[in-house]
Amino acid sequence: MATKYILAGTQQHRIWKYATWGLFIVVVMLVAFAYVDTGTIDIGDNSYNLSMIRIAKAVSFGVAILGLQCVVGFTGQVALGQSFFVGTGAYITAWLVADHQWPYLLTLVVVVPACFLIGMLLGLPALRIKGLYLALVTLGMAAVFPSIVKLDAISDQTGGSGGKSTAESKLVSPEWATSIFDGIAGVLQAVPLVGQYFGDGDLSEREADRMWKFVLFIIVAAICFWIVNNLVKSRPGRAMRAIRDNETGAAVSGVDLAMTKTLAFGVASALGGVAGTIYVMEVGIASPDDFTQLLAINLIVGLVVGGVGTLSGAVVGGLVVVLIPDWAASTESVAGVPERWLQGPTGSFLLGVMLIFLTFVMPGGIVAGFRKLRARYVQVVPRPPDGSVPAAFAAATAGPATDGEAMLSNESDDELVHTGSDSGSNDE
Repeated sequence: MATKYILAGTQQHRIWKYATWGLFIVVVMLVAFAYVDTGTIDIGDNSYNLSMIRIAKAVSFGVAILGLQCVVGFTGQVALGQSFFVGTGAYITAWLVADHQWPYLLTLVVVVPACFLIGMLLGLPALRIKGLYLALVTLGMAAVFPSIVKLDAISDQTGGSGGKSTAESKLVSPEWATSIFDGIAGVLQAVPLVGQYFGDGDLSEREADRMWKFVLFIIVAAICFWIVNNLVKSRPGRAMRAIRDNETGAAVSGVDLAMTKTLAFGVASALGGVAGTIYVMEVGIASPDDFTQLLAINLIVGLVVGGVGTLSGAVVGGLVVVLIPDWAASTESVAGVPERWLQGPTGSFLLGVMLIFLTFVMPGGIVAGFRKLRARYVQVVPRPPDGSVPAAFAAATAGPATDGEAMLSNESDDELVHTGSDSGSNDE
């Protein structure tokens, strides 16, 4: 099959890009309808649970990893404290909802600026230290967070060791949304062969409420991805990538290192806060044990496994961090593997093995592996800064590709379009 070349910035490229993301969202929504209540996936002799709460956690962690992309993937700063801001957002939301009866989404008007300002403040060490020292400082933030929320001085606001519950503040689906969900479920249930996976076509009140929350999660997450997508294409985004690629060269070119670095930390922290809000909306409680340094490490693992410097890598990383450990713990038998090897903390073990494996086989993460596979069939050719059509693209579309045209970029459809004077590259 001949390779298809698409010029970045053209209508064809935009259709390809939006169709890919649209298909992904449709698949996610279908899975949500199929597993609006806890269901199982049977593979061999093993049964794996899949439920709305797991999917919602994947969305939450995906947004948190998206924040890490801003500071680690695009700016090149080694930050390991994202769980601090996820916890901060979660506790602010829980406090406002439980004690002041705020609607969940309205709490974002406090969560986002609060986490942004705290992130910029705590990002100040990045102006003087870098590398392992910065990693140690930010990891210390993650380690100290559970102790902070357990302090007696603020236990009335945080709930102390027991956490802050929002169980009494339910997010109820509006009647019009429930009607739409029932209609969609009815249509899906009537589809031959696969209809059996979508229930009886009539969602219960509890299932409708869960679907409503999930739709809100998807909307909030989509807005976050859209904002970051536009940020990294903007002048500050190009400055971030310049710092990542060559900090000294960026400074010589006039980039304000202090402002750009603190901005990256602020944006990452704000996204961490949004992730915390999504988490509390689904789980119904902010507990200190949920936001430890282990979560910080898992988010970094999700970043690396998904793909550093790619927005789609945040999506993959969120799914990996939530589903792989849970499903690995549910694995009871594997052909050729002694049963005793499957006992114990297999989830963490498998996640570690996956990280080691991908480091050698796919250094760029799962997204990089997908890019290489996709490049056999479709390649997106970046447009030069002057907006002209690249000679390589003209030659490739005029006839069969040759070995000399291997210079064509293997950019994925989730990479941002080069337009105007933007000669950098980033991801959507």
